[in-house]
Amino acid sequence: MLTLARRSLLTASLAAAAPRAAWAQTLANGLFTHGVASGDPLPDGIIIWTRFVGGDGRIAWEVAEDEAFARVAQRGEARASIASDFCVKADVRGLMPGRRYFYRFLSASGPSLTGQTRTAPASGGDRLSIALFSCSNYAFGYFHAYGHAAARDDIDLVLHSGDYIYEVQRGAYPSDADAVPGRIIDPVNETVSLSDYYQRYALYHTDPDLLELRRRKPMSVVWDDHEIANDTWREGAQAHQDYEGPFADRVAAASKAYFDWMPIRLEGRGPRLYRTLDWGDLARIVLLDTRLIGRDRQLDYRTGLSEPTPQAIEAFRAQLNDPNRSLLGGAQERWFAEALAQSKQRGQPWQIVTQQVVMGDQIAPAGLTRLLPEGASPGWFGQAERMAALNLPWNLDSWSGYPAARARFLAACAAHANNAIVLGGDSHNCWVNNLAAADGGRLAALEFAGGSVSSPGFERTLSNAGPGEREYMVRSANPHTAFSDLTHRGYGALTFTRGACEAEWVAFGDVASPRAAAPSVTHIAADASAGSGPGEWNISAA
Repeated sequence: MLTLARRSLLTASLAAAAPRAAWAQTLANGLFTHGVASGDPLPDGIIIWTRFVGGDGRIAWEVAEDEAFARVAQRGEARASIASDFCVKADVRGLMPGRRYFYRFLSASGPSLTGQTRTAPASGGDRLSIALFSCSNYAFGYFHAYGHAAARDDIDLVLHSGDYIYEVQRGAYPSDADAVPGRIIDPVNETVSLSDYYQRYALYHTDPDLLELRRRKPMSVVWDDHEIANDTWREGAQAHQDYEGPFADRVAAASKAYFDWMPIRLEGRGPRLYRTLDWGDLARIVLLDTRLIGRDRQLDYRTGLSEPTPQAIEAFRAQLNDPNRSLLGGAQERWFAEALAQSKQRGQPWQIVTQQVVMGDQIAPAGLTRLLPEGASPGWFGQAERMAALNLPWNLDSWSGYPAARARFLAACAAHANNAIVLGGDSHNCWVNNLAAADGGRLAALEFAGGSVSSPGFERTLSNAGPGEREYMVRSANPHTAFSDLTHRGYGALTFTRGACEAEWVAFGDVASPRAAAPSVTHIAADASAGSGPGEWNISAA
């Protein structure tokens, strides 16, 4: 959004004109190149981030209770190094719970932009409002969703469920013909090496809407596949080829770049992403890794069911339903159940589970291929229709491809959570699902799988459809789906209180234009219970 870009430039000029403390003159001369960010709020702490290039890299930071920095709460020093792509993170502790703070970094050349952040409440807490994002492909369009959420004063925390960047080479996705003018991907090649990933993150963080979102809101994020390579699993990826070197080396490069550029804590050794954040006595936010650390390889209809004879179908079903197949891995599954149980014991009404992929089952409706443009190959949609006739899901890369693991997940929610809600992304379309417990007597969880920031959804392929036709057809085949949007880009805004979750799907019609039109907003709500699971989603007109 251009207004946010101008606001950021104005803020930067005011900061540069601010008087410098005498002790700051001893720091390095250089440039703060990619704004500031904060994340993973605790009752007494917050991660703050910047990128600084210059001198010996020695800079300072301040966290204050006021924007003029008259009441500094904490300060310290840090050093930018080429070993972390000049990214600097400080884990600031000793702050007060449930407070709004301002922060900045200092150098001999002047201060950085001033960021805004907040700590989590230690106890109590009657309200938490989050913004949920996924799938931001730079070349497919502008990040209007980021800019819109950044300007909202009611958002406490940003959650990103993955595909924060895309690793693909220039001209592949999107093609050169489909790329938005001016949104040029660097490097030109697919990202494989550490320097490749660093360069791609640096490019994404030239977007003014993303910079403003990071400056104004604390973030807690998890990766999906495109931060590494398309269709990643524990030991490989569809998009990783032998000539690109060992997959473990690529994971090491991708995860290092991710943790260097994201304002989050590194939990232990190796690329462990899963962790929890508490919002007082109101909610526990559980952040999971369904993509890398424990995921078994995805099944593929093209190889596993190329000839759907009765024997082949039976063998494929047995493989699909194998109880040993996992998305989380055994250690993370056990940790997840314990995290829910601890939250329930604490009396928190909400358990907010942020992960990568759609959980609700998705069966293709009969006749879906007639929504393809004339002359188009049935392709993936034709396969989806054929599999639906066998009562098989269309997307084996989601939880539908791991039904036993999904059953264990939902059983843990039903047994150990008060009111679980599963947040996700990946599909580029918005899905709002009611997830039933195995006995059918209650809901195990709610699901809000938000659509993409800019990556195209079914509107791009199922283009021979009238208004609402895609959504109507798909929901008719999936009665657990309370709402879907297969047409727009956008983000979710969810507000949790002790008695309810009130959600918004904020949808933009055109991300190819640099100026965002006013979005449409669909209101969705569900009640919380004292421990018997959430009520079903209720949808209001947009």
